[in-house]
Amino acid sequence: MHRLPLFFKWSLLLLIVAGLSCNKLLDAGSPSNKVITSQVYASDSLAQAALIGIYFKFMENFGPNNGWTTRFPSLTADDLNRTSVLDQDTPFLTNTLASDNTTVLQIWNTTYAYIYQCNDLITGLTGNHSITPALRDQLQGEAYFLRAFNYFYLVNLYGDVPLVLTTDYTKSATTPRTPVDDVYDQMINDLNKAQDLLTNTYATTPDFPSARVRVNRQAVKALLARIYLYREQWAEAAAASTEVISSGIYQLESDLQQTFKYNSREAILQFMPVSNAYNTAEGSFFIPVLSTIRPAFVVSDTLLKYMEAGDLRQAWIRTATVSGKQYKSPYKYKQNTATTPRDEYNMVLRLAEQYCIRAEARARLDQLPDAVSDLNTIRKRAGLSDLPTISTQNQVLAAVEQECRTEFFAEWGHRWFDLKRWPARANDGRKRIDEVMSALRPDTWNSTDALWPIPAFERTRNRTLSQNPGYD
Repeated sequence: MHRLPLFFKWSLLLLIVAGLSCNKLLDAGSPSNKVITSQVYASDSLAQAALIGIYFKFMENFGPNNGWTTRFPSLTADDLNRTSVLDQDTPFLTNTLASDNTTVLQIWNTTYAYIYQCNDLITGLTGNHSITPALRDQLQGEAYFLRAFNYFYLVNLYGDVPLVLTTDYTKSATTPRTPVDDVYDQMINDLNKAQDLLTNTYATTPDFPSARVRVNRQAVKALLARIYLYREQWAEAAAASTEVISSGIYQLESDLQQTFKYNSREAILQFMPVSNAYNTAEGSFFIPVLSTIRPAFVVSDTLLKYMEAGDLRQAWIRTATVSGKQYKSPYKYKQNTATTPRDEYNMVLRLAEQYCIRAEARARLDQLPDAVSDLNTIRKRAGLSDLPTISTQNQVLAAVEQECRTEFFAEWGHRWFDLKRWPARANDGRKRIDEVMSALRPDTWNSTDALWPIPAFERTRNRTLSQNPGYD
């Protein structure tokens, strides 16, 4: 984390100097090329450019918030396989990560760079009277959300992580790991502040009047619902998800092919593409440039085995025959290159998850009929009949796992994170992840693989960082 100030100056000033010219929604203007960091929070246009710059950096290249949190956790779990060997993917696919893994390091460093930018925005906007009050609240609320969002993925990948809330790199460079529960407390604190600062209205422009690519209050509630679920605060999770579902802003798309489009009515938050090479990283990863080319990634046999006959979500799986062999790969996104206009955005939060969150929370609260009703809502959209009569909590929770797996395969690491937090079905004190992965990869799986290693390079720079069990 010693290099964060350099990254910040590079990314923030470059974006402000150049202007975010990819489209007008991600363009807060083209200020003078003599802007310095101390001036960023002196005007509305520069402050807005700083915030928009974070979204831009998310999508500029492949990274934690653009494809990698789908790709690598899906390989680590039982969502995806590869059709050929690639050195970058093999350690994830075989659960043999090492502390010197460069991808693990890059995800760590890039995510902390995003957090640094959020910290700078929060600090620069706090008590700032140079910015129009309504805009200041909007930008600060978004920054609080984005900081919590990035910490959510850090703790679910690495466990205890340094909780850095300052731009003082001399302090952050020696910050030890903070217990997961304390980081979650900070996330909830950030999100509570964000919801007080934000409204249900999305920031848009006349060119993009219906875009949902900037955080609003309901996006905050949606992430809160997930965090409450992960913390086993069942009543709070159910209440937060109910608020999102009942807001009237979102609808499940009856046509599954519309779910991941730029104008999806299901979208609570999307990230807008900025690359000239592709719309979404997932589309680029999963769809070959030519139909005659074997896909690099295929969905797992276990996923295919447990998908019900007639499930319309099979439309999210592409079937291709190459050299006489059939391959089935993820197909939630249909484009593998950039389109004009952009017709697919990176789906970050969507309504279906809120139904699944509420179903699980209600099941944990022994509100079984209501939980089943939520699952049936998802099933109906998928063209499936209602679940048969379910009389026990364990049966409902098994149905929750089935729907979550089928709904969210190859999407933002959902399967990996769910397996890590669910208890084993055998009720033997293990987690579900040990039950599933020890059967899938008996030769390489260890329970300590549930967390990624703390990067060795970071530990040489910050001697206070301890290592996760199972790694050097």
